[in-house]
This record gives sequence, structure tokens and C-alpha cells, in this order.
Amino acid sequence: MPIDEIIPVVIPISAHLDGPTLLGTVRSLGRMGIPVYVIARGRYPIVRSSRYVKKLITFEQDPPDEIWIETLNNLLQKIEPLKSKPIMFFCTENDLYRFAPIQNYLEQHFQLTPSFDETFKFLEKDQQLPFAEQAGFLIPKTAKLERKVDLEIVVDSFRFPIIIKPLARHTTGSFDYKGLIIENRDSTKELVEKYLDDPPTILVAQEYVAGTDNDILFFMGSSDVEGEVRAFVTGRKLRQNPPSSGMMACGYLEKLPEFEKKSKALCKLYKINGFIGIECKRPPNTDDYFYIETSFRPEIFNAISSGVGVNLVYDVYLSKCGQPCRIKPTADKGSWYDLFADFESVQTQVRQKKSTWRIAFKKLPRPITYSHFAIDDPMPFIVRLFIKVVSKIKRIFGFN
Repeated sequence: MPIDEIIPVVIPISAHLDGPTLLGTVRSLGRMGIPVYVIARGRYPIVRSSRYVKKLITFEQDPPDEIWIETLNNLLQKIEPLKSKPIMFFCTENDLYRFAPIQNYLEQHFQLTPSFDETFKFLEKDQQLPFAEQAGFLIPKTAKLERKVDLEIVVDSFRFPIIIKPLARHTTGSFDYKGLIIENRDSTKELVEKYLDDPPTILVAQEYVAGTDNDILFFMGSSDVEGEVRAFVTGRKLRQNPPSSGMMACGYLEKLPEFEKKSKALCKLYKINGFIGIECKRPPNTDDYFYIETSFRPEIFNAISSGVGVNLVYDVYLSKCGQPCRIKPTADKGSWYDLFADFESVQTQVRQKKSTWRIAFKKLPRPITYSHFAIDDPMPFIVRLFIKVVSKIKRIFGFN
């Protein structure tokens, strides 16, 4: 069944996102002939250089709602008349909260993925836990940290080490870690209490599950309005940056039937039409699947799926167009690699005397998808490399 009309995609971003998440999303759509328009806060030299961005509009600071509406209206006037509304992709959960005040306007003029009403009730980690448990995942002992007294309860009742994470992206406040591992009670208050003085900061404490970065499993899928998974991939991380508590620096696909089953069951419970990413940790030599989190937008390593022919971002687009799945439904060979993040990850482990540089040369399963480089779109990598080199030179000569 052919698509009657090529519907443009608009991506609004209120928090700076000039990197792999946006780049992988833009490429996944652009390669399929979909015009992609990005309206964003901040400077975007990397994404701007991609051949797959139809137009990029930027603001120095996040403007007021009326300026967002005016800018979107101007863009709509420049897009040729369409039978269907343009599709709006959200690439971070932050943007769902940021644009909630203009929800009515956005719903009037765009098809939203994910939608506000579908997603709001699942964005905070504690909201996800009952559903994850129902789907068959184990849940580490967990507590929400809003006040200093909450931290005192954790210190008294949790088994250490523990990991501290934001409750959600909009509750990060001054806490600038994806996760912070704390080894003992004595250092907990010193490391965490200061963040609870900042009212927007709401955190989650969990007992840390044993294992390495390589024991973290990921699922990425495209889900229809009933929560049925149309296409998916599963795999595991190899390294994170920073190690043990950061973003994936490299990882690879792997067939994981039990994790796949639990992840599909969780998608069915969410019933969210869009891109869904699920992470869990399976300690070595166990059949225990400890739930970590769900993301309702393209993951930072979303390009791994399109790199192996399972273009999940495009399938989300097809689903919003009312089309059946036209992509390969799954794959179990391939990997994703971020040169810059992996270098920093290995460097950290070497400095901590936890490993040697030899780990950086472990072969990854092919085909390899890179975070910034693509043979059909090389400029973002060149720009990223230039920025990295200039930054290094500035540090050497003390200009930073």
C-alpha cells in the first residue's frame, strides 16, 4: 500500500540536543525521503551540517510560548498545503513538559509522537515500576528523594552500594548525573544532600544491582496504539560513559528471548503509539531481569536499528500515517559505536586501574553504526571532530 502523501516531520527542542539522538532520528527519516524540519534552542553545528535536515531554525535561549507558536505558524505557511497534519516528533521527555502549556495548539496543527496524554502518566520512574513488575521484571528496592528526611530513611534502610538517579528528565534540577553510584553510608549525605536543597530536584534511590555495563540489556521498538510491537531490536551495552552509570558508549545487538518477551508485555501495558526504549540489568549467571527504565522517544543509540535495516523511527512515522509495518521486523547482528564517548570511558577505567587500553580494541559485531559518522552523511562527524580538536587545543593552552 503506497503512502498517498509524503508528510513532513517537525522536531521542536527546548533543551540543547546537538548530537547522536537527534542526528540518528533525522537520518532515519531523511533517508526515506521524509522532509525534516528542526526548531531548537542553542547552537547546532553538528546537526546543521547533516544533508538530511531540510531546515534548521534556532534560538539562543528558550523563547516564550508565543514565539514558539509564531515560529511554528511561519513554518506551516512555508510547507506546501497537505491533506494531513505534519508529524511532530519529540526527541526528549523534557520537551513534553516544556510544551505542555501549548498542548492544544500543537494537537490542532500536528500529529504528535508521542502524545501528551498517552505519555505523561509514565514519564516519572516510580510511575513505571508497577507496570514493569506486572510485565515480569524485578524491581530493586527503591525510594523517591524529595526532602532530606527521605535521604535519611535510605541511609538507614538500604543495602549499599546504591545508585541515585533523576526521577525524570524534568526533575533533574541541579543534579547533573545520569546516575551516581554511592558505595557507603558515610558519603551519601555529603554527595546527595546538597541537590535536595534545589526544589526542582527530585531523585530516585535504588539498591545497586551487581554486574558490569555489559550486563545492561536494551530493547528498542515501535509500538502501535494498542501497545503491540511492530518491529524491535534487543541487545546489550558494552561500555558506558561514565562507566557503570552513564550513556552507552558502545553496544551490540543480541537475541534475548526472555527479555524480548518481558519488554513486549510492558509495551502492551503502556499502550503508547511511538518509539519505546526499555533497559534492564541481568546479573551474571542469573535469570534475574532487574528493571531500569523506559524511554518514550528515540534513544541516543537509535541509529543502531536503522543501521541493520530495522528503521524503527521510520516505522513510527508509518504508524502515524496509518500504514502497516514495511521494515524488517527484527535483527540480532550489529553494533553501535561512539568514538569520543568510548575513548573517555576507556580512559576513565584505565585511570582507575580497573582495565587496560586493550579493551578498546575488542571487535564489535558487524555491521557497525557510528554515532556521528555515516558514509552518506559524513559532515556531522567532520564538524564534531573539529569541535573536539579545537576544545583540546584550548585546554592545552589554557583558554578554557
